[in-house]
Amino acid sequence: MEKPGGGRLIRETLRAAVLRILAEGPAHGYSIIKRVEEATLGCWRPTPGTLYPLLDQLEREGVVERVSVETAGVKSGRRVKYRLTEKGWRELASIVIFKARLRPRYTTFQVVEPIALLKKQGYREEAAEACKLLRQGLEEMLRLLDEVCREGET
Repeated sequence: MEKPGGGRLIRETLRAAVLRILAEGPAHGYSIIKRVEEATLGCWRPTPGTLYPLLDQLEREGVVERVSVETAGVKSGRRVKYRLTEKGWRELASIVIFKARLRPRYTTFQVVEPIALLKKQGYREEAAEACKLLRQGLEEMLRLLDEVCREGET
């Protein structure tokens, strides 16, 4: 049984993912589905029945707009490409700022504190592996952050 608000969480997560993907450039629904799947290492593949109503809603809200509609050689009849509008870019900025504020706390709760609990319960090898992977991820994130957020440029 789905918990109250569970569907909302999925829609909000997909909404943020769609905006993030469209920030890379115009895309159609199938490519958005594939990009979400790639970004989550295959853990999540949104269904067309979830994605396309969301794209319609985003268009009605003025967050995305249609760039083109292709019909030639498309099995489903048409392929619609979308891009972010000014309103979409502003919404994406708001999401990024919120996540930048939340992520360190969430990662601590979800990963760092459980590592300590694993060690405490005698799962030292598993804790060491998690520490190694987290450090590698953080080092890569800091490298990318240095590239994107150079002092004086932001």
